[in-house]
Amino acid sequence: MRLFILTESDFDIPALVIYQKIVDIIIAGNASAQLHFYIVGDHIPPHFQEVYTANESNVTIIKTREAQQLVGQVTNAIVVHFGAILKGSTSFPNYFIPLTYPNIDKTASLFNKIRQQHKFNKLIKKSAGVFYINQWAEAAFNSHYKKEGLHFQHTALPTVVPPVFDWLILSETKSDLTQGSNYFMCFINPANFVATLKEFSHFKKWQQTTMAMVFVFDTYPQCAFAHSLLKGYKYKESIYIKCIHEVKMEWIAASYAIFWGHINFNKTSWIQWAIHYDVPHLIDQKNNIPESWLRAGEVFAFDVSQSLSDHFKLYYRDEVYRQARANMGTEWLSNLEMIAPANGTVKIPADLKP
Repeated sequence: MRLFILTESDFDIPALVIYQKIVDIIIAGNASAQLHFYIVGDHIPPHFQEVYTANESNVTIIKTREAQQLVGQVTNAIVVHFGAILKGSTSFPNYFIPLTYPNIDKTASLFNKIRQQHKFNKLIKKSAGVFYINQWAEAAFNSHYKKEGLHFQHTALPTVVPPVFDWLILSETKSDLTQGSNYFMCFINPANFVATLKEFSHFKKWQQTTMAMVFVFDTYPQCAFAHSLLKGYKYKESIYIKCIHEVKMEWIAASYAIFWGHINFNKTSWIQWAIHYDVPHLIDQKNNIPESWLRAGEVFAFDVSQSLSDHFKLYYRDEVYRQARANMGTEWLSNLEMIAPANGTVKIPADLKP
């Protein structure tokens, strides 16, 4: 059986998330001798090409045009995608694993919102199966797609441990990213940027530390807006602004702690990866977090005066506390599969039907 996995998506998903999910699928399918994976994409980084084919004789990297030609010549194929169509594959089952939902970026134009929603609905209708990746995804889709809810199923897709980085790589990461300083990462909305800067100022003034802050935004226009607000900021030499599409796994591994002022299920992969690297999470309680994910990190109100700055101080000064919170995340992650629903769960790729 030929299993085509598409690496590109019509939706706003960081490529790193898709590439790593494909690693999960390949590893999960190791026991199936009947499967041959065709990883379809024109811009797959060399690192992931090596990961996909390492010790795996049943994996082939293939360009999009070649895949379109091949799928028209075979009689037994399955397509797995994250929001895209492989031309010529309509006669075969297409399985959809949505890693986001349309219009999660509220700043998009009305035309783009309508177009994205139309694409998403079309993919759902044409798919042989659409899968929740976790309970957070289930809650998100149930609130947005009640009519289509019966078409969704849970999938059992264990997260493979991400790459291990030695201290030298992490040191070089900090050197390249923050000129060698330790750093917090913060994923937030632009609307909360100034308030967070003020909290960081309280921390810097009190501690007199070289600790930096790497702010991560969802789009490049949001990054440009944040840069414009930095003018005149006293500690701007300690502030680094990045788009989520630029974030590397090394950045996650080298971070001191990650603050989630803005999070939805589309970022749950980042949480799981960071826990593997012993990085604790701090999550704004305003986020709509399912109960089963509350133990992934420390949840509190970011908008209470000096709440953020107090946590900056606490995690910076008390390594025992920081490690205890990281351990809490590790314990939660180890129990995640037991928390996930078992009945009706589809194992990918083993349970996919041609």
